[in-house]
Amino acid sequence: MTASPPSLPEHTVAAYAQEQASVQRMILEACWAHAQRDTVFEQPGAFRDDQVHRIQRAHLVHLGALYDVFALRGSHDSEMHEAARALGTNLLAHDGLHLPTTLCSGIDYLRNNYALLHGRTDVMPQPAARLTAGHNPAPERADMPLYCPTESRLVRSMLWTYTVAGDCRRRGDPLQTAVQVRAHHIARGLLLWCAAALASADRAAAQAAARAGHLVREGDGRPRTSDEKARQYLLETYLAEHPDENEQSHEPDCPGGCGGTAVVMLTLTWEDQGDGIFVAVWAEPVDCTAGAPQAHDPDCSDCHGHGFTYSRGERHLCGCLAPVDPSA
Repeated sequence: MTASPPSLPEHTVAAYAQEQASVQRMILEACWAHAQRDTVFEQPGAFRDDQVHRIQRAHLVHLGALYDVFALRGSHDSEMHEAARALGTNLLAHDGLHLPTTLCSGIDYLRNNYALLHGRTDVMPQPAARLTAGHNPAPERADMPLYCPTESRLVRSMLWTYTVAGDCRRRGDPLQTAVQVRAHHIARGLLLWCAAALASADRAAAQAAARAGHLVREGDGRPRTSDEKARQYLLETYLAEHPDENEQSHEPDCPGGCGGTAVVMLTLTWEDQGDGIFVAVWAEPVDCTAGAPQAHDPDCSDCHGHGFTYSRGERHLCGCLAPVDPSA
């Protein structure tokens, strides 16, 4: 007789309860969608408009659902809650809907469309569960050290290294591919460990985190060890390679508006509605610059210093955005 899957905090939401999606699968979906979206941005002329729409939409749904599940599990990282809300709102705008004209919140819309994307057609709109840090009190992380990186930072690192590893593989650079794959396993393993710590019933996530630790240790030529020590090795390796994350570098009253998290939501895409009116439709979490002014390189081949690029009726923040050195 097959044992029934454990009841997890996100199963209070119909879309996730019916789908019973694992964090491991949601991570794979988010990584795939992120890599596809990056391909669209790098090769804008290689895709039809309908393909671009579907890829960008899949990215919003899959990444939004991943953030949402961590928020529902009671993550103490406020960025996970804010990112889930923002991606749900972006999904509404992407489909031509706007909060003032629809009864469905961005979170409701995100959850229902995640279910629809997986073949569930019987999910009706429902009041959104409150996404606040105290909504689902998170268990004490007795098995995780104090200086574990935030989940939002791990998500960004995991997505970035997955995409870069694919690019290196296509360029035929095995050395850099191995470096990026290793970094991806570390970030993914730590994120799975966080997911397991937030929901003790999710033993599969803890086991997947341990497998990632064993894989990294094997690649580093380390001997076989226990699952607990394999997970600990991921954290020790991550902190050794990111010493700046051992302590908080931004104050709670940071002028950049990050509240001490060193991360802010930044609008990257606006919809051109004519007559010089642009409506924000896409935002992503980025590293806070502590209020330092932003500038674009006048020699940039994309924006020529203007700071924006334009395509398909949208305005995009140019990728060459960088903080200005106040001492320069």
